[in-house]
Amino acid sequence: MTAFTKTMYSLDEIGLLPAPVSEIKHRGDVNPFYGDKLPVFVAPMTCILGPNNWKTFKDSKFIPIYPVRHDDERNIESFMEDNWYAVTLDEFKHYFNSYNAPRGKYHILIDVANGHMKELYDCVKDAKKRYGKDLIVMIGNIAHPNAYIECCKAEVDYVRIGIGGGSGCTTSVQTGIHASIPYILEEIKDIKSVLDWDSTRDNKYNTGGFRTKIVADGGISTISRAVKALALGADYVMMGKVFAQCDEGNSSEQRDVLARVENYKSIFEKQRLYYGQSSVQGQEDRFGKVKANPEGTALWVPVTETLDSFAYKVTAALRSAMSYCNAYTLKDFIGKVEYEVMSPDEFRAYNK
Repeated sequence: MTAFTKTMYSLDEIGLLPAPVSEIKHRGDVNPFYGDKLPVFVAPMTCILGPNNWKTFKDSKFIPIYPVRHDDERNIESFMEDNWYAVTLDEFKHYFNSYNAPRGKYHILIDVANGHMKELYDCVKDAKKRYGKDLIVMIGNIAHPNAYIECCKAEVDYVRIGIGGGSGCTTSVQTGIHASIPYILEEIKDIKSVLDWDSTRDNKYNTGGFRTKIVADGGISTISRAVKALALGADYVMMGKVFAQCDEGNSSEQRDVLARVENYKSIFEKQRLYYGQSSVQGQEDRFGKVKANPEGTALWVPVTETLDSFAYKVTAALRSAMSYCNAYTLKDFIGKVEYEVMSPDEFRAYNK
């Protein structure tokens, strides 16, 4: 029986503390980018990304992941170049675990709901033996911190943390499986300290010093939540709904869905239909049919942004937060910020 020893707080319930003294004179001196990209992945959702707007997102300050789509002619050659592509586990096994897999450089997300499956780690281990650093792999999602150790063992490059937190996802509601992002990040931070200590000795975890990057995913629907997730230790965040609310965030499939909605033309320019990939609509986009019990929902969201305006806001917010915390770079900021949990009254005052 598990003892109730810890409380899972949400990102909204914590406040970041500034450094006692910051040497940064101007927020313009702060660099919130990895190269020319913000630390933000665009979720591989068919209601956001498609062939008609892929290049627009790729040319933005964000990092899009092309979603699984049943109507694409998908082959391993299409996954090449410096693009992120989502694949099913079966696709990954077919393309990257076969003995005649062609050489190349790939950035692949194995887009499954349950990132705790042993088969998933075994497939990554096998593919990494074949491709090495030419294959960059993201998996997820996980909700148990100890799964991070398995990610490091398998040389998973990125792992998405968080299950059921997205506004279009109902997994937690249906199954009870859930762990808050602050909880997972704090636990993984402790695990990393043990791995770092152990790597100088007998390395009983056999990670070989490999450290998987963390992507906070699910419910990162505000800039504040994104900044907090990074401050607590996420290397990246993944956002979905906010990109559905951008002018550019409308895949071609939306028009087919909306065509079945009465009076859709009058609301199309003002609202978008946003839905999770495990919803009825999402499964139809991915597989051409509903394959499993839907664990997602659909909702209308207002169009409020452009990609450029949202990138400007994220950049400005990150620069400001990092300057408060005396962090010139993301390396100085990620996982190195103190925070405190708010009382109910302070939470209400904060979220005014």
